[in-house]
Amino acid sequence: MFMKDLSKLKPNRTLLLALLFTLMFASATVASSMPNPRILADGKRCVELVFEERFADAHQVANGLIRQFPDHPAGYFFRAAIFHYQMLYLRNNVHERAFYEACNQGIQVGERNRNLNCQWNDFFLASTIGIQGAFERVNGRLVSSLRLATRAMEIFENLNSDEVKDVLYGTGVYEYWIGANARLLWWMPGVRDNRPRALRNLETVRNEGIFTNLIVNYDLMEMYLNERRREQDAIRIANSVLALYPSNSVALWALFEAYDALGEAEKRDAVAARILERIQQESNNEQMMRHFQRRTRRH
Repeated sequence: MFMKDLSKLKPNRTLLLALLFTLMFASATVASSMPNPRILADGKRCVELVFEERFADAHQVANGLIRQFPDHPAGYFFRAAIFHYQMLYLRNNVHERAFYEACNQGIQVGERNRNLNCQWNDFFLASTIGIQGAFERVNGRLVSSLRLATRAMEIFENLNSDEVKDVLYGTGVYEYWIGANARLLWWMPGVRDNRPRALRNLETVRNEGIFTNLIVNYDLMEMYLNERRREQDAIRIANSVLALYPSNSVALWALFEAYDALGEAEKRDAVAARILERIQQESNNEQMMRHFQRRTRRH
């Protein structure tokens, strides 16, 4: 009976067209929220290799991205990010010139593609500016770091975090460090300490980010240690990293710092032995060894 009645219905052309356009729009929205599959796969591989501290292999992947997508900022961003974390690992700014060249190339390419309704272009443009700001902050150049971070935020704030969840990484890092230095930045209009919200957003990125769900662990470990009352959170994240990358030096140092802050000397010293073993595997480890000796000498 139902099928017989249904067969008598005449198609509503307006309704069908509306449904068709709705489906087309939904499909376009989903497509626009995802990056190119090759950029996605190779970008994630770059980050994994950084966590494995196989920097030469990571550079090969990033260089391949640049060759295939010379007019997209993603490859230049990954090249710059690899240099940044490689120099942190080595405790030596030996790749500083190459780092700045990669940043400048990525920014130039990204700026050429601005306003083309491509959120991933703008995301990687802002991220390239942001990684340069991070390098400046690590090296104590706070004024230039703040200038670059503000420039990156102006781009991030115009992106849709519902479509590109990784946007929360850029805004979260900025918001956290602004809050952590709010007293020093009293002269800036609108400065607020929104660190709790920033940390919640960055924890969301750990679960939902596309490119940044792994690298955000580095930021969260540093931030939780900086909070001085959240060492257990730093330990939680460090152990989650070490479960996948057992010799990751950033996570090992975070464990060392957390156990030291908690006064757990036996655990701290056990981690120090693991760090030393990792350093001894490197041929050019003079700076790394000096840093290790400075950090452990007082114990």
